[in-house]
Amino acid sequence: MTKLQVENIGTCQLCNKEVAYRTMTRHLQQCIKTSFPEKSRDTVKPSKQEIFLIKLLSEKFYWLYVEINGKSALEDLDDLLRGVWLECCGHLSQFKINGDYYDSHDNMDEAIQNVFPLKSKFDYYYDFGSTTHIQGEVISSRPGALKKGMLHILARNNMPDNMVCKTCQVPAEMICTVCYDLCCEKCVKKHEKKCEGEEYMLPVVNSPRMGVCGYEG
Repeated sequence: MTKLQVENIGTCQLCNKEVAYRTMTRHLQQCIKTSFPEKSRDTVKPSKQEIFLIKLLSEKFYWLYVEINGKSALEDLDDLLRGVWLECCGHLSQFKINGDYYDSHDNMDEAIQNVFPLKSKFDYYYDFGSTTHIQGEVISSRPGALKKGMLHILARNNMPDNMVCKTCQVPAEMICTVCYDLCCEKCVKKHEKKCEGEEYMLPVVNSPRMGVCGYEG
């Protein structure tokens, strides 16, 4: 087992604690209860709106937990994934949910609450040439609506700690899109000669899109 697999941790944005991926779902569910206590049923009317907690995972160690209003559209979740992890050249994207497909050029105007049953799992694809695949899961929902924006990032993985230069084992700055070797700033020039040019080097970033197409973070 590699160090990366052992140290798969991230930061909870509600309490700023570092938490292991294997326990993040349970941590967030408790942290949400503490941060957003439910008001007494005797003092408020039952909410007709729901806030969904969704987990997004790619390549085992890139992950996000987000809350999104049930009335928000799939395209809002698409925009988040593009902005945080994926956008490089305006590629098409697609959700696959319970056997149905929702494409960025066509039908992502469906509301979250209409297409995501609780505990359901789904797939998301960005770019149908050099595809980045993301798996999603609807963890839970709670009454209410987010007041500041339509969605919040509640947790995200920290930068994987095995992103080190292949030659000298110090933190890497660049990745080669020809051979996918990681290089520090000192070793980049030597590697450029090996793989025929700096145009093949992209920055090391905290994203499953790292080293793909023209993605720079």
